[in-house]
Order: sequence, then C-alpha cells, then structure tokens
Amino acid sequence: MNDTIEYCFLCGGLLEQRTVTKIQTSKEELIGVVENVPAWVCNQCGEKYFDGPILEKIEQLLDNRQPKRNLSVPAFEF
Repeated sequence: MNDTIEYCFLCGGLLEQRTVTKIQTSKEELIGVVENVPAWVCNQCGEKYFDGPILEKIEQLLDNRQPKRNLSVPAFEF
C-alpha cells in the first residue's frame, strides 16, 4: 500500500491503512474468507478499498484452493 492520503468516494472521509477480513462471494455463493488483508478503510463510513496487487493476491489464494483452515458458519434466512 502506498503512503498517500486518500479520501472515501462515498462520503469523503479519510482513508486509513488497516488489515481486514475479506469475504469473497460470487452470485450469492460464499467463495472464501481471506484474513489479514491490507486495505484502505474509511474512518467515517467503513467502506473498504483494496490496491490492485492485493486483489490479485486474493484471487490467487482463492484459485489455489488450499485454505489454511475451513470454517463452518450458520446460514439464516430473513
């Protein structure tokens, strides 16, 4: 991640560098969960932004299909 100050496209809040958990879905299907992902996070609304190389790495991890561990989560219908 670069060290430039950026602002949120949604609310104009200041973006801060943090690590987050990225939940990847496709057509309402859970593909995977990637933990400790570097991201820019808005300090006002919480919107997350990812640099291009980070998104490429996430795609590689999910394509590799060798997770660190498997999670079991309950699903609810509203």
